[in-house]
Amino acid sequence: MTLQKILRGQSANSPPTNGSSNATNNTKRMSVSLSGDAARLLEYLAEVQGITQNEALRKAIATEAYIRQEMEQGAKVLLQKSNKDIREVVFR
Repeated sequence: MTLQKILRGQSANSPPTNGSSNATNNTKRMSVSLSGDAARLLEYLAEVQGITQNEALRKAIATEAYIRQEMEQGAKVLLQKSNKDIREVVFR
């Protein structure tokens, strides 16, 4: 299933929609349990970006989805250190 279909609220076998997105027009309330470490990381992400924890979580999910979609298409994620060393980031 492609990221675009997921964002449109379609399953793998759903026909295309007219462009209106159920996922973007509706909010789905969820309850999430996080470990202490994960909660501290979420607090950190929100604080350094000056945003709410909800927004930090939404951004983290969107970032992960984008990276996964690109990797499915053969892309690699590279990180260049301050000393100019370049390393591949491996996601598990």
